[in-house]
Amino acid sequence: MTERAALYCRLSKEDEDADAAQGRESESIQNQRALLMQYAAEHGYTVAGVYCDEDYSGMDRTRPAFNRLLEDARMGKFELVLAKTQSRFTRDMELVERYLHGKFPEWGVRFIATVDHVDTADPAGKKSRQINGLVNEWYLEDLSASVRAVLDSKRRRGQYIAAFALYGYQKDPQDGHRLIVDPEAAAVVRHIFALCLAGEGAGRIARQLNAEGVPPPSRYRWERMGGAPGAELWSRATVSQMLRCRTYAGDLVQGRHRRVSYKSARMIWLPQEQWIVVPETQEAIVPRETFEAVQAQLARRARSGRSGTRHPLARKVVCGLCGSRMEQTGSGARRYYRCRMAQCAPDRCPGQPYLRADAAEQLVWERLQALFRQYLDPQKALPAPSLSEQTNLQIRRSALRREADRRRKALEALYLDKCSGLLEEKEFRRLQEAYRGQLADYEQRLACLEQPAPQPPAPSAPQRLTGSLVDAFVERLEVFPPETVSAPRRLVLVWKV
Repeated sequence: MTERAALYCRLSKEDEDADAAQGRESESIQNQRALLMQYAAEHGYTVAGVYCDEDYSGMDRTRPAFNRLLEDARMGKFELVLAKTQSRFTRDMELVERYLHGKFPEWGVRFIATVDHVDTADPAGKKSRQINGLVNEWYLEDLSASVRAVLDSKRRRGQYIAAFALYGYQKDPQDGHRLIVDPEAAAVVRHIFALCLAGEGAGRIARQLNAEGVPPPSRYRWERMGGAPGAELWSRATVSQMLRCRTYAGDLVQGRHRRVSYKSARMIWLPQEQWIVVPETQEAIVPRETFEAVQAQLARRARSGRSGTRHPLARKVVCGLCGSRMEQTGSGARRYYRCRMAQCAPDRCPGQPYLRADAAEQLVWERLQALFRQYLDPQKALPAPSLSEQTNLQIRRSALRREADRRRKALEALYLDKCSGLLEEKEFRRLQEAYRGQLADYEQRLACLEQPAPQPPAPSAPQRLTGSLVDAFVERLEVFPPETVSAPRRLVLVWKV
């Protein structure tokens, strides 16, 4: 009985690059199929099927044709698997052991690589197959490191390497590694920053953009470039991420996350100090002073759970081992701080430091009380607002005035649309009420900001721990894990100079 053979062909970008670098003929799918068909004919095998994966790495375990071949092998649809080389089948050493030396013999399937003379029917060749698999895996590991080094080099030179431009920008037609401003989307970005400075939170900004019918970033890209349609509405997370994106201030920020390893698709976020930032790479969409004012405002708005009250130690508790900011989790009496880096990359912070939130707040409050008792002088006046605070106040006033003017113009346009018959009375009333409410809100906020600041009272010792109090005196609280099981945790409170 003639043996049935399955032909497996694979080609990836890495293989094409290697061929070009070494001046070899391209190992196209057609070339591999022709070679394997000829081999099968010369040895009298009946071709039971051809399985082809194009643009897939040899380490990829999700290859559709590869997995279909394995399932057909398990079901006994053929007795042979032919590939040009062992690396065409897989570059993963674990898969070599699992299938070539494990499952295939169980299923009665023989594997032959025609070029590098791999044949599982030859027991003496097992060690050479294992060495071959190891060399293939080393090749991918070296290739992954080389690719990462090349990409990091491009990032450090200020070249934009993502597949799609950041919302608000577009790729320069003359240079795909350079960003230029997209006027339509950039106007939305500026609108978002203005709303934030006017006092709106990310959730309210998202709802307003949805009410105004502004397409979110993924939808905007789909409308212009095709692909997946993306989200229909703005979300709080999208707005919050945009407000913190330094690229909008003109500094190109890349390399914020990376894969765990070349074998895994899982991504981990890197600490901010490891990001690759090239200042003043592209035209800024928002002025730097506006961006910095928004960051200061966001820092003051750090919230705790569902209560909406601010953590007194928000953004102040850091891991003493790796320097990463610690996040608060849990609720009520079970609130505690834990290291973010220890959660996402244990190899970078193996100590797993944590601290109960009430213990941290009690420590800081006791140290502050001691400081007040020693240094507080009731006869001294409070300091005048700093220059940065004055600048922030001016920016917020300007943003409120702009938003109020936008609502007035919108009301005028609504009236004209109604008079010309473009807008029905019911819709006119609904929109008019909404815009009038927003206008009154902005005017009220502006009036509050334009009132002269009251004379500060004589200073007195604070009665409780607050976020503003911590901001004024505390730089950070460093948390170290205990050196032994019974030892106490070491805490270092760093005061602002």
